[in-house]
Amino acid sequence: MRSLMLGAALGVLVANGALAQDKPMEATIQVLGVGTVEDAPSLAHISFTLRGEGKGSDDALRALVARKEAVEAAMGSLDKASFRVETGDVAITEVRGRDCRGSGEDEDAPRLSTGACAIQGYVATMDASADVGPVALSGTLAGLAGRAGASNVRLSNFRATDPGGARQRAMAAAVVNGLEQAQAIAAASGSKLGRLLRVSDQNGGYMVEQLQRIAGAAARDKAIVPEPVVVTITPQAISTTARLVLVYEIAR
Repeated sequence: MRSLMLGAALGVLVANGALAQDKPMEATIQVLGVGTVEDAPSLAHISFTLRGEGKGSDDALRALVARKEAVEAAMGSLDKASFRVETGDVAITEVRGRDCRGSGEDEDAPRLSTGACAIQGYVATMDASADVGPVALSGTLAGLAGRAGASNVRLSNFRATDPGGARQRAMAAAVVNGLEQAQAIAAASGSKLGRLLRVSDQNGGYMVEQLQRIAGAAARDKAIVPEPVVVTITPQAISTTARLVLVYEIAR
């Protein structure tokens, strides 16, 4: 019985070995295709702080709202500019006299609102930002916001309106680059390049059919106010790079 089982096991091993020999290893060429495209940025980001002061908290908030409207009106006075102001955190702070905090006293220590520490007024602040375009007018828009009372004005974060389109064009260029490399390798080795088998990128989310499809598609009335200070903005082009691993079969 034991010899029978041993013989059956050997038969399975021989059969498996025969099947493995019948299936030749896949002959392929693997390359890294790199594609880069450059686009001029079409949007810029302006961030700033709005501030309102008043004897009471309501007064401070009314002044804050008026400041926001003034900033939006000033930015809106520039022809051909587009923007949308978005607001964030709002803070209301009591203002006390200079002599309220004694020497050596912690800044955040609680205080009674009497005597030297009586509340003299309130300050309301609000974080705000706007995506603006075209980029050529973004510096002038930042200046108008500052003129209207915005503080801590910062112009930054230049970007493209359609980053997805740039990504697709970079991937198409990467496919072309990879194909050229694979053809050169096949020619140098005396082989014939076959069909594209697999494509992957760092995210691993693209199929061959998708990449082949991508590769083949290769004015308002203005009040009388001083002219704004023109600030010329010429940001660097936005570079989008795609790196794809392409595996081709070697045709027989």
